[in-house]
Amino acid sequence: MDHAGVDRRDWAVALAGLGLGLAALCPLPALAQATGTSEVRLTILDPVAAGVGDGMHFGEITPTGTNGTVVLAPGATATCTVTGGLIRGGLCRAARFTGTGTYQTELRVQRPSGNRIDLVGPGGATMRLDDFVFAATPPTTFVVQNGANTRFNIGAPDGSFEFFAGGTLHVAGNQAPGHYIGTFEIRLFYN
Repeated sequence: MDHAGVDRRDWAVALAGLGLGLAALCPLPALAQATGTSEVRLTILDPVAAGVGDGMHFGEITPTGTNGTVVLAPGATATCTVTGGLIRGGLCRAARFTGTGTYQTELRVQRPSGNRIDLVGPGGATMRLDDFVFAATPPTTFVVQNGANTRFNIGAPDGSFEFFAGGTLHVAGNQAPGHYIGTFEIRLFYN
């Protein structure tokens, strides 16, 4: 007991009660709340499918004692231009690739690694094929050549596409006669 005759414990309880009463009279400010919505959009693309329609063919070549090249320009009607005194005849055909994707989607074609391959002939003789180039016919359209990549736009409403590959064949002046064969790989990316 203190000098006023009030127990200290009662005094503490009375002050605590007074604090709760004041808190009830002065409520805390309410937290501001807001809600919003956002739309989410995306497109799932059909997987791209591709295959080889025709292989590349340089025809029959006769060396004349000096090194030369055969440059095959790609297209549905390919052309072969000869340098170095080579004599060339027969079929000139670009490699043809066909496939399906999604209408108005960009297709990126990547040249073979190192932009070259070696064709192998009789007795292990070789010829280099390099400087691969690509072209397309409508409705597949060329967009841009950027380093190792060529970009096309798939313009057919059904998603079908067609493009062609050509390159430069290096023939030695004393190239061994016979058949030369090679394969090359390209990579397709769907953007």
